[in-house]
Amino acid sequence: MKTLITQLGLGIISVSIFLTACNQAPEGKKHANWADSSFRSDTTVVDTSHRPTELCFFRLKGTSSKDSTFINLSILGNRVTGKYSWIPFEKDSRTGTLTGIKRGDTVDVVWHFAQEGIKDTLRTVFLLKGEQLKQKPFSVNQQTGRQFTDDKSAFSISYQKTDCSLQR
Repeated sequence: MKTLITQLGLGIISVSIFLTACNQAPEGKKHANWADSSFRSDTTVVDTSHRPTELCFFRLKGTSSKDSTFINLSILGNRVTGKYSWIPFEKDSRTGTLTGIKRGDTVDVVWHFAQEGIKDTLRTVFLLKGEQLKQKPFSVNQQTGRQFTDDKSAFSISYQKTDCSLQR
């Protein structure tokens, strides 16, 4: 009789542990935190089945169109990552990564780049409408000599869409 009571008690404990575990919501996967503190979040990602939209653009300019710029954007929801490479003919290039957000047609990112061995960042703003990508030009702060994006500027730099496999 004592063995039967012990087994019955263990069975009740096992069932209650099982039911408690079944009633807990599964923990969702956490997304990676962005480098920029304004994008940090511990929000649980619910739907991981969507793939980011990959868009690639280029621009040729300068003498004989030898200066080139390549931009790759990866957009998932309102999150944007990518690559930006500015390659002027016979000058030092500026290449790096993009991280930021998309609000409507506006893509607001921080360009983390290296040029002449020096790492730096530069806020960059694009307008994305269908197959077109336009950018606000960089201005120079006369006191510091640093470039910046002036929010009052028009989207005056245009890029052509290209096949992303050509940039890899």
